[in-house]
Order: sequence, then structure tokens, then C-alpha cells
Amino acid sequence: MHYPFLVVDPRSGLQYRLTDTGLAELSLAPITPEWSPGRAISEAPDPVWADSLANAPVETISAVAAALEDLVLATPDLRAPTVDQLPDSRAKRHLSALIDLWRTLGNDLPEGLATVRHVLNLPNGCFLDPVPVVEGSLDPLASAAMKALYARLKEEFGSVPASRRLGAAEAGSRLHALQGGVVAPQLEAAPLDSSLAFFGLRDPAAAADFAAARARALIDEGIPAREISVLAAGDTRQIARAFSAQGVPLSGLPAALPQRDIVGETALHLALAKRPPTPAMVLAALALSPLMPWPAQTGRDLSEMLMRGDFRGAILTATPAHKELWDDIRASAGSMAQLRFLLDRICAQLAQGEQVRARLPISSGEGPPDWEAILRGIPLMPPTSAGQDRNLEGVSLWSAHESPWRPCRHLIVTDFTDGLYPTRPRANPLFLDSEITALRGATGLTLCGRAEGLARGLSFFDQQMQAVTDSITFLVPWRDLSGARLQPSAGLSLVARAITGVEDASDLITDLSRLSPGDWPVAHHHLPPLAEAPELPVSLDFVGRDLLSLRLRDDGTPKPQSPSRLETLLVSPLAWLLGEVGAEDMSWSAEELDVMAKGSIAHDVFEHVFLKGQSIPDPDTLAVVVPEAYERALIRHAGYMRSPSWEMERRGLEREIMAAALRWRDHLLALKAKIVGNEIWLAGEAYGINLHGKADAILELPDGALLIVDHKKSGTSGRRRRMEAGWDLQAGLYRDMIARPHRREGDGMDPLIGRKVAVAYHLMNDGGLLTSGLPLTDGSLGRDMGDAVNGGAVEKLAERLAELGAGRVVLNTSEDEAFFKKEAGFTPYALADGSALVTAFIRPIEEE
Repeated sequence: MHYPFLVVDPRSGLQYRLTDTGLAELSLAPITPEWSPGRAISEAPDPVWADSLANAPVETISAVAAALEDLVLATPDLRAPTVDQLPDSRAKRHLSALIDLWRTLGNDLPEGLATVRHVLNLPNGCFLDPVPVVEGSLDPLASAAMKALYARLKEEFGSVPASRRLGAAEAGSRLHALQGGVVAPQLEAAPLDSSLAFFGLRDPAAAADFAAARARALIDEGIPAREISVLAAGDTRQIARAFSAQGVPLSGLPAALPQRDIVGETALHLALAKRPPTPAMVLAALALSPLMPWPAQTGRDLSEMLMRGDFRGAILTATPAHKELWDDIRASAGSMAQLRFLLDRICAQLAQGEQVRARLPISSGEGPPDWEAILRGIPLMPPTSAGQDRNLEGVSLWSAHESPWRPCRHLIVTDFTDGLYPTRPRANPLFLDSEITALRGATGLTLCGRAEGLARGLSFFDQQMQAVTDSITFLVPWRDLSGARLQPSAGLSLVARAITGVEDASDLITDLSRLSPGDWPVAHHHLPPLAEAPELPVSLDFVGRDLLSLRLRDDGTPKPQSPSRLETLLVSPLAWLLGEVGAEDMSWSAEELDVMAKGSIAHDVFEHVFLKGQSIPDPDTLAVVVPEAYERALIRHAGYMRSPSWEMERRGLEREIMAAALRWRDHLLALKAKIVGNEIWLAGEAYGINLHGKADAILELPDGALLIVDHKKSGTSGRRRRMEAGWDLQAGLYRDMIARPHRREGDGMDPLIGRKVAVAYHLMNDGGLLTSGLPLTDGSLGRDMGDAVNGGAVEKLAERLAELGAGRVVLNTSEDEAFFKKEAGFTPYALADGSALVTAFIRPIEEE
């Protein structure tokens, strides 16, 4: 925390903004407890915010905590005030609720304020070094607590004059005209001069590059770096990057990267892991936590297994204590006693386990846990930054939310956008502006509302301009780093009042976004060009290597290929190769109800509803058994969907599966088919390679023929186009496995051997049934696509297998994706959604 005034170093004479850590060291302040009002807000909610807490717990805790911090700052002694003398009103009830909350927290104070209270109560003569304040540096709109701290230091150590007079721009310049106050009733207007400049850039990265180039140009003209300042709000990483590239030192960058609240994160993730269903990313985050007893590499390996769907933690088996800890982490808690038992066992094995356990608000009661109360009561601190590294000779980095910490000759504003300069005010979360005014008159408490926030933002803007003597360059990024459109700051209209001939304030901005850096009005440092990428070969050649033997069984024989792997090979040999060596792209994302998840759930339901050897269930039976099977399928494949937040999606998918089941029943009756197998593993040979795969369903038709069915959670039109184009592959491979089977004892294939076999796709979304090798009667609900549904696919597969046999992995070209979509009739997911490596190795082919 930075205090809103300057002090002077007694040895160097440097005037700087004092921080809470610096003040704590100088005054030998004790270590203070963490400020965590969330638990007190939620455990015994005041009637003032109880209803809001029930409906929006996270938002309410945030709002009440902000209001309480505002109240604390408004007190000159950082002690809870007494307001019994106020008449009963809405304002008094809200203020009394905040005061009661403050008293509940005892001696706890927001970050940096416990040190202030320590200093206010400290006798003279107890500081390690004198801390004289800089005269006139106190922000005129500083809070009562900050004014009290300034007065306390001034009383003991006195004050010194500011090192440079502010507001010293050349008389008559546009900057000088603004230094009397941007909201002054009258501003002297004149044509724009060199003291002000306005440029529009593409985004904050380009603005940072321009700011660094402008600073470099000024230094090359003989301006010392210490007399240049850069003004920015929020993340300064782009500025640090750009100035580093220019070789320009910055004074005021954070001393270290922001520090995450690892203890709070671990506590939150442990609570989420105990509440069923547990998201996979929660377990992965716990696996990676630095508080875990296993090595960091083990945590990374474990997290990757989790994101692939393997939750067993087999990698920890070598250390039984670690495996037991993982089993405890995975175990859900159905009662408070079980929750306390598991958390105590887990935290006993963690680094800083006592601190983690202290963050978990687990009461001594019995019964099922109140998860919402537990989760909202876990205090999670925002990332904390170390103090700034400041030096005498670097370019000064100012914060948009503070008054300047030293004056300068030239200022560059890197983000002159809406919401900044002045900072957009926020409403007080508990009090109306009229109530704030009334409370100030009755109690002297200056709480912050919109009016006070706007005044503070304008004051900062004035102070920032008054600290400059020569020029200000305003940079306006047109978009943020995510591409969202940005508007110029409201301060542009205030500044334009001092400039004649301006009908629209935005006319002041010179748009540089369409110019290359070489055409900027200041020289830009160009990095050496990257070496041109070599031309990609037609193929990757592995001479003498059997590429179909990359995955081996325990006995050393090649593992068989599956229909899905061969479909990947059909589209992209490189994507297939990456899969064979375990180098597929593995992106982390929260659970979502995508096509894969829907398909897994629907397949599971069909497997357990339409049973082998049993009669086809009637609609009334389906109405009972489908919901039961659906609930079990969610547990196995998508436990996250059982939480209340997924209710709409959960009910919607259940309706879709019920409708699909009814349509599938109609197909079974129309075909007069019997179910002879569900989710049956088949193994065999085709095209010179071994295959294995799981058939969704196998039906026996009245004439004794078999129909192998592949259920797809999609519509009919896409599959029909693919079959018409002759590029279907998967279902035909199951027929090949039955025709040339690899037998093993108890494989259940005896009833399948020697029969006529046809294949079909059942498209669950609209109930379509597309067959091949099974002529249908005119009244059938399905559609026969003939025998030539896989000619193109088989021809291409044979070509791919021959290439692999020669050790060649042919790279895709820029024409392939369009070919598969337009000519083959399907979306090549191995290219469209595949690994970045596959995309990087697509050979460009120029269109003729």
C-alpha cells in the first residue's frame, strides 16, 4: 500500500512515496493478521445484507468488505466510531451494521492500516530513522486516516519543501493553461502547441512501443531519463517489455511479480474437492499446488493424467503416504464429521497445512455440509505486489490512481482511454450520495460516494498535469489486448477546452494505428528480422522404422489400431503420428457439455436401456428407465452436470436422449430386430493391419443377418453427405473385424461368425438411420446408402498405410481442409481442432 504523500530520505534527499512495508520497518510495527472479513460477513449476516448474501454471496461479500474498508479509512484514529446519537434511519442502520462487523473483527484492519494505527499510538522517539514529510505533498482529498498519519509524522519529524516547484510550464503554453485545473470555469484557449500531443495506436502493446520510442528520442536529444515520466493504470508488463527493448531504464516497476494467495487457493480447492461432483481442474490444481509433498514434476505429470480423465493417481503408488493423501483428496464428504476428518488428515501432510486448515470455516456441527456457506467463507486474498523498485536515474513510472511521486519535464500517458483520467467513480455499495452527505455533517465521517470518487479522480488528473513542465503526450489505444473496442478518455473533452479551433475533441488525435513503426513521428527501435522459415518438406521420412509398431503390448507386439485412429490417419498422418507417440495437444479447460460429453452420456444410456436378449421397452417403460440410466451416466461421465448450476443443460440433454430413445425404439420395431450385443469389443484384421474397437450395438434381423450400429450424437445430413461422397470409414471397419476376426477365449463372437453383415449409423439428434449393405423396404424409417459408401476412404487409407510402411509421414497441405469439407463431405477435426504442431506443419500451396 502506498500512502498519499511524499517523505524524504534523510541520507540521499530523495523524495518518495512511503509504503506500508517501509513504514512498518521504520516503526518496528508487529506482523499483522490477514484482513479477511468474508467469514464474519457470511457466518452471522446482519439483516441489512442477509437477503443479498443469500442470493448473491460472492458479490455481497465483496460489496460489504469494500464499504467497511471505506469506513475504516474515514476514521482519524482507525477505531470503530460510536453513532448512537444519530436518529434512526436507513443510513444509521447500514452504518451501525458496518460498525458491528468491524467490532466483530477485533483488531484486524485492511492491508497497510494496522501499521498506521501502530504509528498513531507510538510515542515520539521510537522510529529507527527520521521520516520528514514533503510540504504540500498530501493529497487534498486523502482520507481522514491518511491525514492523521501525515500529521503524526510532521509533528515528530517536521517537513521539507518539495524538490521542484510544480505547475511550472511555460506561460502561454496549452499545458500551462491546463495547470490551473482542468475543470476551472474559464480556461485560456489558444491554438495547439508542442506542449500537448495526441496519438491513436492499435492497442496497449503498440502504445507501450510508442512510449518507449518517445522516451528514447527525448534521451537522444539530451533529456535525462529521470526527467521523463510514463503514466499508466494496471498491468505494466507491456511497458516494461517495450522500455527494455529500447534500453531505457524505468524507475517504479514492481520489485517482483504479484504473489498469489497459495494458502487461500489450496483451501478453496480442497473444499471444492470435498463437494461432489468434483471438477477435474480442481484436482489438477491441487496436484500442482506447491504445498503438496510430492515433487513439482510429479505434480505436473499427475495433473496431465487428470485432465486426460485418469483420476486414480497411480503415479503416486511408489510412495504410499502420497497415494493415501491423494485418496483422501479425491474422497467426497457427505457429513460435517467426515469433512472435518478428511481435512484434518490432508492438512497434516501439507506444507503450511495449519494455515490452510485455518482458512477453512468448518463448524463443529453435524449433518450435511452447507457448501455455499463454507465456500463463501473461505478468505481468498487478491495477488499482492512487492513495493516498487525506484532509482534516481530511470524514467519515472506513475500510477493513474495516485498523485505523482516526483515531477518531470515530459510526461507520456500510455492509456488515455475511457474510465481513466479522470478515473470513473463508483457508487458506494451501501449508502446513497445524499446519505453520505448527511453522515458527514452529523458525524464528520467522510465516506466515499460518486461525488467524492469523481473529485478524487479529477484531483489526481490535475496533480499529474501540474507535475510536468514541458510536454504531455497522450496515447489512445483503440482496442484492448483481447480486441475489444476502447474509447478516448472523458478527460479529452476537458483538455480540449484549452485549445481553439476544435469542434470535436477526437479531432485532436492523430491516428497512427494504420502506420508502420517506421513511419511514426518518433524513431522506433527495430528488432532484427526473424530468420525465414525453411520450406516444409512434402513428408517426414523415418527410413527403416516401422511406424505401425510405435505402440507396443507388454509382449512386444504392436498394439492394434482403432477405427478412430485410422480416421485420424486418413485426414492427417502427422496428427496420427503425434497420437501414436503420446504428443497430442492437451488443453486445459473447465468441464463443458460439448459433443464428446453428450455422446458419451447418450451412449451410456442406450447401453443400459436397450439390453441384449430382452424385448424392446415400451414408451411407459422408457419413461422410467431412461431417467434412471441417465442419472447413472452423469455420475460416470459428467458428474459436474449434477450441480444446481447445470440444471438447465442437464434437463435439456435428458429430453434429447429420451426423444432419441423413443425414435430408436421405432427403428428396432420397424426392422423387427433383436439386440444381440451392446458395446462389444471386436478384434480382427483389415488392410494388412490389426484392428480393435467397440461396436455400439449389434442387431439380428429376421433373415439372420447382422446389423452393426454406430450411434452418433449428431444430425443426419452431415453423415449422409459423407456416405454419398464415398468417404465413410468407421462402421465398415467393424464389419471387417467380424469377417476376419482375431479370436480369444470367451470373446462372445461365436454367434457373429459366418453371417451376412450390414452396417448402419443411427443419428440421435434427429433419429435418422443410414444403412449400407441392408436394402430397406419402401415403408422403412431408415435410408439405404448403398454399398459404395467408403470407396474414397478405403483408397486413401490404403495409400496412407503404404506410406507408413515406407517410413513416410506425408504432411498436409493448405488445400486439404477444403477438400475434406467440400469433396469428402465431412469436417476434418484432426486439422480443424488438432494440435498446433499439425497446423504449423501444413505446407502452403499457392492457388493457380
